[in-house]
Amino acid sequence: MAPQAAPAPSFRHVLVLGAGLAGMRAAWAAKQAAPHLAVTLVSPRAAPCGSSFANRNNALGMQAPRPGEAEAFIREALALAAPGTVALELARALAQDAPVALSDLLSLGLAFRRKADGALARYPGCFSPPRRAVVFDDLGAAHGAFLARVRGLGVRLLHGFVALQITRDAAGRATGAWLAPLRDGEPVFLRADAVVAALGGPAPLFARRICGPGGSGLSFGLLRSAGTELVNARFLQFFWGHAADGGFVNPGALPWSLLAPELAHHAEARRGHCPLAYSLPDAALDRWLLARRGADGLAPLPGGAPLALFAHAGNGGARIDADGRTAVPGLYACGECAGGMHGAQRMGGGMALSALVFGARAGRAAALQPDQGGTALAGPPPAPAPGLDLRPERTFLPRLRRGMDRHAAPFAPQDRTRAAFIAWLRTQEEDAPSLRQRLLALSALCVLDAQ
Repeated sequence: MAPQAAPAPSFRHVLVLGAGLAGMRAAWAAKQAAPHLAVTLVSPRAAPCGSSFANRNNALGMQAPRPGEAEAFIREALALAAPGTVALELARALAQDAPVALSDLLSLGLAFRRKADGALARYPGCFSPPRRAVVFDDLGAAHGAFLARVRGLGVRLLHGFVALQITRDAAGRATGAWLAPLRDGEPVFLRADAVVAALGGPAPLFARRICGPGGSGLSFGLLRSAGTELVNARFLQFFWGHAADGGFVNPGALPWSLLAPELAHHAEARRGHCPLAYSLPDAALDRWLLARRGADGLAPLPGGAPLALFAHAGNGGARIDADGRTAVPGLYACGECAGGMHGAQRMGGGMALSALVFGARAGRAAALQPDQGGTALAGPPPAPAPGLDLRPERTFLPRLRRGMDRHAAPFAPQDRTRAAFIAWLRTQEEDAPSLRQRLLALSALCVLDAQ
């Protein structure tokens, strides 16, 4: 049976790809801004997924600067950017909308941690000593509250599909997406007047990862193939952990007086942040560990269990403006697949704030964009890309993930094996019969800054 086009839900349609924190907030904002619109929220699974709703801590922190803290928050974001970049207008949008984002969460009745007097408890975040972050627990309940909100607004939910192609018309405008089922069935085309990508980040491209279930790793390749520009794509958050079980280890707590006494003065600063830093002086400790990794990716320690580096989340993605617009007309991005509001490092709790702020802004802008006269919903569906319904070869993804662990880690050497891995990825991106395989290879090339 040939791939089919699903009936257009209505004359005006906003399609949201991804149902993590950003996608949920985008669908909520789109329907609230224009209740007459059809809004469809697509996700690979009905259960909680990703780092927002399914992380190992069963809790989520969010930067929540109050109006008087906005300028300090912006200065911190800019100071953490190098060697990446931060767009000032995006950092300002985070600070400006933070009170509204917090109000949105409070309206859902989430289980925020509070002081004895009932006030919200506030915490420092990684890379951010001021006590600005708030934390809520029970992510399953939070996911249920978001689902109830979008359902109550009339958002259509479509589970069990992953986007493999964002289509464009002759003028380059986004017109919808081809979706492939995760299990049995045929690909489906959904037309739309606007598409909001909330597709998650690149951590699923790595063998060792702590990003939560449900991510595809396709977002960078999908957005790049649709014509977007990416920013900060090579910067991910990485955490050290025990190789056997991923149990968290902060390098600042290691016995540096025995391991490398000349580096021991960095330990206190390193204890102040969980993720590895690309540009701070205490990255010397991470460089020391990385230089001792073997071919298996493990960093042995004298008298202790070996450590490994685990990919957590991306700090970059499609370049957007303050309303989540990409360079492709009609295509918006938010959450972990959008970039510019964080640099190489980001404050702890910054991604949750970004997902809510730019999810709301992108959903609202998509719903209120000028009517294009219904051209996106007219005529036959566009032809799908070759190999839309084919899955990657069985050996492809393990090989890609092993290579990413080795060559896409921070401070990885620019050696012959890396060049050979990039050459293999380019061959896969150009010639693999499966579209999913080609997109995965392109996503990996984006992270390696070699696309």
